[in-house]
Amino acid sequence: MKKKKLLLISVAMTLSLLGLLSVQFYWTRRIFAIGEDFITHSAHLAMEEVVAALDKDVSSARWLRVQNLRKLDLELDSVDARIAVLRYAYPQVLHEDCGLVWNGDGSYSLVEEKIRSMKWSDTVNGVALTGSFIQADEDDSGILPDTLRNRIEETYRQLQQKRNDLMYARRVLNQMLRSSLSQAPEREVGSKISPRELDSLITAALVAHNLKTACEWGVYSSYSSKLLLQKTGRYGLKLLQSPLVYRLFPSQPTDYPTYLMLYFPNRLTFIFAQMWYLVVASLVLFVLLIYIFVYTVVSIWRQKKLTEMKSDFINHVTHEIKTPVSTIALVCESLDDPDMHYDQEGLQELFRIIRHENQRLQSLSGQIIQISKMEKGDYFLNKTEFSLHKAIEEAVNNTGFQVMHKNGRIVTHLEAENDLVTGDRTHIVHIISNLIDNANKYCTEKPLIEIFTRNGEGGIYVDVKDNGIGIAKANQKKIFEKLYRVPTGNLHDVKGFGLGLSYVASIMKQHGGRVWVESEYAAKTSDKNQPKTGSVFHLFFVQEKS
Repeated sequence: MKKKKLLLISVAMTLSLLGLLSVQFYWTRRIFAIGEDFITHSAHLAMEEVVAALDKDVSSARWLRVQNLRKLDLELDSVDARIAVLRYAYPQVLHEDCGLVWNGDGSYSLVEEKIRSMKWSDTVNGVALTGSFIQADEDDSGILPDTLRNRIEETYRQLQQKRNDLMYARRVLNQMLRSSLSQAPEREVGSKISPRELDSLITAALVAHNLKTACEWGVYSSYSSKLLLQKTGRYGLKLLQSPLVYRLFPSQPTDYPTYLMLYFPNRLTFIFAQMWYLVVASLVLFVLLIYIFVYTVVSIWRQKKLTEMKSDFINHVTHEIKTPVSTIALVCESLDDPDMHYDQEGLQELFRIIRHENQRLQSLSGQIIQISKMEKGDYFLNKTEFSLHKAIEEAVNNTGFQVMHKNGRIVTHLEAENDLVTGDRTHIVHIISNLIDNANKYCTEKPLIEIFTRNGEGGIYVDVKDNGIGIAKANQKKIFEKLYRVPTGNLHDVKGFGLGLSYVASIMKQHGGRVWVESEYAAKTSDKNQPKTGSVFHLFFVQEKS
């Protein structure tokens, strides 16, 4: 698949993922918006009940004042009627010269002039009484005994005192009623609303509408522009900014209304508790979609890269196979040619060429089989306990001739006191041989390969150091991948298929160990892309505790 097509597929998948994530994010926000609407709607219903209950209490108190005022008016009328009777009957005794007029609404009014006749009405013990009398032209009070005169004067003074008391009570009650009807109801808030009862009333109403979460409330007065009451006093600013505002005492006309304000400090927690399964499902889908997308894109590009590497490998193998096959074919043709005559030494040389090319073919077939095993991961490991130092010495003996052929040296510093490890000795010898072989191949000067061992916590370290061309930092994480070869431009002067280091990493992983590399850039050159000389490959083998 071409790179452009893969790029288009990746872009399409990215756009699709972003679209799905946008839709999922939109519906997640809608879930929380629905939760907010539920809180607002339930709070409105609950506060309507609270406001109605408070308004009913205050209206009942106001109605009681009206009733008391009416009773005072009736009692005052009765006292005025009795005073008028005494004035009419005994004007000279009382030294009063005024009369009483009966109004059409059933009340009485005192007047300055005398009234010769009048009608009266009164209610005694719930029974309505009416009557009339005519004022006499002549006053005969002067012939009354002194005891009667004194009793009449005393009765009159008591009635006058009672009338004054009733008038005072009437003025006070009327003022209270007028104040409650026209001024800010802050006194009702302070005297009629108990914070504990208000909190209990609000909590009960919210619970009845399934709002079982912490609620902060406050009572705000537009008359004094402040919060008169608060539940805890910790959310004053939040209350003033809250959209949940309800007028108290709506039936009471006033220029300075009082408001009840609500704030839910844990509303997001409450919404999440109500809809946690939807939120968790959305988050799981988020993570799953992102994981699938990343895994798919990475797998596609990795597969493309692996395909290209395998294609290069096949081309390289084909080229490598073509040379020994052609050489063997030429030798066979020369042997089959009747015009060619070889002596014993010539035949031995031809046989040597055939054996050498045959070994090359066997090596190529072995590496191809090795690729198959690495992909399947089905190495057969015959684990035994052995001396790692002796395995290193065997690997040095196997590769020493190749290093000496380039006038190089292999120096060992086997300093580990405990060199016993458990594993497959053959594979471990091979991986050390591979590291030595790579150090030899990627050295442009006389190779100097040093091998160090030391004991560490939980195992033994093996370091293979060389003076080769080094590895650029961008390639250090890729060299342990299958079929990967460090790019060298158009030059192919180093033979190999990119299998050695991936084989080392695979064997170390199956033995429970690990491998990593350190390589630097040249300090003398101004080109930062030029690698420094030398690399160090570190191996760590786990040792069983004795």
